[in-house]
Amino acid sequence: MNTDVAAEEKSPVNLRIRTALKDKARNLGINLSQTLEQSLEGEIRRREQLEWLKANRDAIEAYNRRVSERGPALAAYRSF
Repeated sequence: MNTDVAAEEKSPVNLRIRTALKDKARNLGINLSQTLEQSLEGEIRRREQLEWLKANRDAIEAYNRRVSERGPALAAYRSF
């Protein structure tokens, strides 16, 4: 884990999860706080990527059309 992330201030959160799920996690030695943080980080990353793709969709489509019509940039200078 990145030491900057490990040193970040933490705040308590009240969550409600199924008792059986909590018990299974505890029996397996799963750290709920750490697992939740990792899962949230992954979900945040996924959603930020989707937002970026949505915000840049027109530019990506324009670039793909250009490559489709004219080929990749500098293709004429390739030696392979």
